[in-house]
Formats: sequence, structure tokens, C-alpha cells
Amino acid sequence: MTGAELIGQEELKEIQELFDREKVMLYRYGPKNYKTLLFEEAFAEYMGVKYAHAVSSGTAAIHSALAAIGVREGDEIITTAWTFVAPIEAIVSLGAVPILANIDETFHLNPTEIEKLITKKTKAVVSVPMWAAPKMDELIRICEDHNIILIEDAAQSLGASYRGRKLGTIGKMGTFSFDFGKTLHTGEGGMIVTDDKDCYNRAAEFSDHGHMHIVGLPRGKDPRRRPGLNYRMSELTASVGLAQLKKIDYILSKAKENKYKIKKSIEGLSGIECRKFYDEEGSQGDTLIFSLKSSNDAIEFEKILNKNGFGTKILPEAIDWHYGGVWSHILPHFAQYKDIDIEKKYKATGDRLRRSICLNIPVLFEEKEIQRLIECATEAASLITV
Repeated sequence: MTGAELIGQEELKEIQELFDREKVMLYRYGPKNYKTLLFEEAFAEYMGVKYAHAVSSGTAAIHSALAAIGVREGDEIITTAWTFVAPIEAIVSLGAVPILANIDETFHLNPTEIEKLITKKTKAVVSVPMWAAPKMDELIRICEDHNIILIEDAAQSLGASYRGRKLGTIGKMGTFSFDFGKTLHTGEGGMIVTDDKDCYNRAAEFSDHGHMHIVGLPRGKDPRRRPGLNYRMSELTASVGLAQLKKIDYILSKAKENKYKIKKSIEGLSGIECRKFYDEEGSQGDTLIFSLKSSNDAIEFEKILNKNGFGTKILPEAIDWHYGGVWSHILPHFAQYKDIDIEKKYKATGDRLRRSICLNIPVLFEEKEIQRLIECATEAASLITV
């Protein structure tokens, strides 16, 4: 839950200042608008990039980023078989074909699989670091060797890094989400980051009906060079985002502290295998993922957690929204997936996900509750390994 746990007076103060000052809600509407621009500037500074562009959701962010790099009908976009469905929807909406790759022990893109999937039509690789455990060195090498654009949909990984570089800043463009389950919570909202000025301009245009935002021109006379959509972030949303961003260091440190207390207590339990990291120090602390011997074990483990008042985060609770093997409403529309068993095609990913548990790690996690969760997990491990 992270930032959602800390919504309070600081966010209200930012909103009150907005109403006391200008009462302007439309993004980029003349000189009076300021909260969204301030949020973008603060976010860019935090990420260490030249440009940040605020939009209405994480879905809007990845959609705009893909449009900005020129994704079009017939292009193939390689991404992971384990992700929330949003980047797949964004790819499809641009007429491109989502080419899914199985995950490996990091629960991230398997680089070996990516190389097998590259064709002359491959435009980009979309890395989706679900809670930050990617093999970024290998992804960078593959994209450079094949002259493919690397995009990071880091919606689940704001604040995480890989060997000193923040996730979202390694590829040509990075995108983030600020919904209820993300590091920062603004109700809805998203952000695009890049060091490429042309990509920044094109993303900003796509998210605002094609407006080029020429300085000095009235909005009604602003030219357009391509179609766009309305993905603007409101001033109200940005006001909350400004206050939330000031809390990010606390959010990250407390969640990580809580995670390690739990991990150190359960990682040696029989039947539990914690997922592998190549830079765990750079990961976040809002989730703890481990695998069991079978899907039945995972189901029984979750039942014991639920009985004691603890939920899981996506695994196994919401796998259907995050696993390509069950996206029969999207994939069979493309020739690459017609007349095949997509569940079987991504069996390696499905098997790993279905025997895994993802624990949500709150920021405001009282010590007694942490210990109760540890006891619950210990009990569950002992029962399923009998």
C-alpha cells in the first residue's frame, strides 16, 4: 500500500494552497497553472533525469511513451508474460503486436527468451520490473546489439535501482503509476521520464490531443503534427503528488526495514525459496516473494494467511490480471497466437507464478503484527511440508 498509507494533512495543505492561489485545473493552461509543473520538476530532480511528464495514469504513461518512440501498426513489442495487463493494452491500442517472453528466477524477463523472439519487426523491448529484480545489464546488451529501443514500465518499482541507476532511467523512456498499490499514491496518475527531448515532446503531445505546447501561442492556435488523446494530469492530482514525493525516502526505508525483518525470519523455512536478486539492495521493500513446491502448496499457504487476517499481493490472489497465459481476450486476435494453447506456451511462467506467494509489506507495520505474520508464515510452512 505504501504511499496510500500516509495520505494526510500534507496533501490537504497542497490542495488548499491550490484553491487559495489560482483555482486552475487544466494542465498547461497558461501561466496560472503551476502544481503539475512543480510536480514534474520535482520528480525529474528525484529521478535524476532532464524531463518528466505527468499524465492521468500509469496506463496513460506507457501508452504515451510507446507512441512517442513511434510504435505503429505491425510493429512487434517484446515484453514479459508476467505484468499487469496495461502495457499489453497500450501495445495493442497502437496496432502493434505484444510478443511475450517467459520469466526466469528473478520473476522478470528471461534474456535468453528475448533473443529467440527478436525479428525484423521488433521495435522495442518493454521491461516491466515487477518489484525490482531485473537483469538490466543483459537487457541493455541485447537491445544495443539488435538496435532495439528499451522502455521501462517501472510502475511497480518507483524508488528502486539497479547497480546505482534508478529503474526507469536506464532505458530510453521510463513510466510510473501512482495508483493505490504503488510507491506514491495520488488516487490515479502517472509519470513519464526521459533524457531525450524529442521523446519528451512527443509524449507530451500525444497525452494532450496532439498540442505542441508552443510557448506564446494561445491554446486554440497551438499546432498539431499527429493525433493524440486526453491523458492530462489535473492540478488536484499533482497537488497530492507533490506532498507524496516528499515522503518517498521514508516510504522506501520503512518498507525495506519491515521486509527484511520478515525475510530473515522465514527464508530458511523448509519448502520456501525466496526469489533471486542480482541487486537486492536496490530493490524496494513493499513486497516479499517466495516460491513453494507446488501450486497446491501456495493455495494452502494463502488460506492460512487469509485465516489469520493477512492477504497476498497479486500472487496468487490476482494472477489472471498479471499473467499472459490467460489473456484469451487479447492474444488470440493476433496471428502469432491463433490456434495455439497460450497457457501451454507460457507454462514456465504460469507454473512459477502459481506456486508462489507475494506478501504485501506495509509502511505502517507495527512490530507485533510483523511478528504475527512471521508466526503465521512459519505455521503455514510447517503444515504444507508435512
